[in-house]
Amino acid sequence: MLPHEAFQAWYGSHEVDLDWLEKPSRHQFRWRLPTNAWITATRQFSSPAALQKVLRNYGPRDVYIGTSAWLMPVNLPKRSDQASPPPVLIDHLVVFDIDFRPFCYRRLEQARKATQALLTWLDENEDLSLKSISYSGGKGFHLILTDNDRTLFSIPEPREREDAVRASRQELLQRVLEQGFPVDPTVTADTRRIIRLPGSLHGTTGWACTRITREDLARPLKTWVATLPRHPNANKLRYFPYGPSDLLQTLKPRRNQRQKRKKSKQTPIQSDPQTILQCSTQVVGTKGRSSFMAWAPKRWTDNHKTAVAQRLKKLSWGPVHCFEHLGQTLLLSPRAIPKEQLAKEVSNMGWPGLATEINNLGHAWVDVSPALEEEEHERNELVHTGTLGEAGEGGTKVPWSATHLEMLRRLGVDIDIGDDECSGRAEPALRVVSKA
Repeated sequence: MLPHEAFQAWYGSHEVDLDWLEKPSRHQFRWRLPTNAWITATRQFSSPAALQKVLRNYGPRDVYIGTSAWLMPVNLPKRSDQASPPPVLIDHLVVFDIDFRPFCYRRLEQARKATQALLTWLDENEDLSLKSISYSGGKGFHLILTDNDRTLFSIPEPREREDAVRASRQELLQRVLEQGFPVDPTVTADTRRIIRLPGSLHGTTGWACTRITREDLARPLKTWVATLPRHPNANKLRYFPYGPSDLLQTLKPRRNQRQKRKKSKQTPIQSDPQTILQCSTQVVGTKGRSSFMAWAPKRWTDNHKTAVAQRLKKLSWGPVHCFEHLGQTLLLSPRAIPKEQLAKEVSNMGWPGLATEINNLGHAWVDVSPALEEEEHERNELVHTGTLGEAGEGGTKVPWSATHLEMLRRLGVDIDIGDDECSGRAEPALRVVSKA
């Protein structure tokens, strides 16, 4: 990540792009500081210059805008707040987010092709008008459209209106997913969603979120990628994924030594071990708190899965994020849970080995990547599939884990926790291990 001064300098000389919005003042703005603290704008912005002054002072690492237009976008009550008057939804942009991890040319080109194919399908099958296309500054693209049918926005009661819009967007999302398009399933139907603001820097890569034309999207990435704005110290866009090759490079000396020893002893040649990235459940910076991370066993029945989800909901450990890999599901809840309670509960749910490791070590190491073999990267990719709906969204009962919110962010999932309590530091404990 770039230093704080680099972000301040960027926003001191670059205005964000609001030209694609009819009334920017109807949208909510949020940004994240280099310390990972979130700021929600307490005023409305109608011009890029006005917003630039504020961003220059804060020097945020990431800047976002709400996908909905509200009569009053400041101090929006949560959807769960039944005591406050509901906000009046004026419009909700239809947004599709396509990301192909990790950040590299090859995967970004695949994301471009998928986004182009989705746009063509939407043109032919849905009553939508294209409003904007953005390169996110990271691993993919955003399609932003408007719904030509304005019927739902004439519903008089604000809560009913927002619920109806969400339901309609969910139906649209399902149609898109059924066609096999790899969109983020958590974005489109959420009326409280925020997306990266064009003109802002991506805090991890240093590339700018940039609006592109429809013609650009239809052309190979190599013909225009050089024109995309970025910070002078931005990450290089490698052709192959960053991560597996570099991690494997550090292990080559050890592998070569192992092979030489085996050869000298004239033992049978064995295949190289798999290299796995692991994350600790420990909430770094706390005493005795861990997060829930576990792979769901394939042998589990639907009844067992339902029972586990209901227990997670009762414990207020939601949201539980799901990642798929070759038919298996990794569950991750970014909550800071007392380790004694965590060990007891996961044992009862069906992870006795995980409970034993937590009791013995005070935490557990959990695989968070498939085997890091570059030539098989696409087949082995860990894919975020949304949240375990039956597990609920948690609440204020259990604090968030800053450690595992950061881990989710590195896996491509950003969570806005507002002013909720958050424990620990945003420093995931990671290690690379070899498994036979």
